[in-house]
Amino acid sequence: MNNISTGTFPPDQIPVIKDWNWWSDFLQREYYGNPDEEPAWENVARSIARQLNIGPGTDVLDLGSGCGEVVMRLAMLGARAVGVERSEPLVIHCARIAAGRGVVAQFIAADMFSFRPDAPFDVVLSLNTSFGYGSDQQNREFIQNISRWLKPGGKLYLDTFTADNAESFGTWSDPLAGGTFVVENSWDPEQSTMISHPAWIAPDQETVYYADRPEVVRLYLRQEIEEMMVSGGLKPQRLTRAMGRRFRQEDTDMHTTWIAEKEV
Repeated sequence: MNNISTGTFPPDQIPVIKDWNWWSDFLQREYYGNPDEEPAWENVARSIARQLNIGPGTDVLDLGSGCGEVVMRLAMLGARAVGVERSEPLVIHCARIAAGRGVVAQFIAADMFSFRPDAPFDVVLSLNTSFGYGSDQQNREFIQNISRWLKPGGKLYLDTFTADNAESFGTWSDPLAGGTFVVENSWDPEQSTMISHPAWIAPDQETVYYADRPEVVRLYLRQEIEEMMVSGGLKPQRLTRAMGRRFRQEDTDMHTTWIAEKEV
């Protein structure tokens, strides 16, 4: 338990330790997959579809597909959409939701670093900072792999935080599933890592769920990411309007989004 941060909560709490398989399933279902978020996901999916010309017959791969809403909504636009997510319970949940909606979409339980598709794609998505969860070597190979998985002229849509203007979010909280979701976040500029300790205070206000280890994400400078793309045969273009967001993305922001096209 050396990596578990418990400083925010009283000493008489009842701690429950869960691994990230559980946390991924819980947060994606209850937080990101909350019905209140559906209009936002619809906006995101339509924005991406418009920018990438996704329609009937487009082969789309979403790496780190989370609650699956983007995959399902692109499938509803006619795309042949595949979502890859590490948590098997979450994949089962997404497949069940898709079937209940009458949506034909595929969800695969796999680690994105070891996943190998059977056929190339027109579009590969890496959204909401799904990039940077591996070692430096894994992250760099990840971009190379995506390039290999794209058809000539295919496009990578990468939306992530970058290290250029990174800073700590501190401690923040949101209501969640009748309790309270709390995250202690810090930024380590020397290691270029964003470190988050999540916890969920259950409705009884006494039981607190912790992750068995912090979430650690490696952030890169924009120039570094663009160099990785170019090395993989991709031509990157930064977007000022992305993911259906209302604000313009400037170089002073942490968020950066690219469309990178594979050379023909």
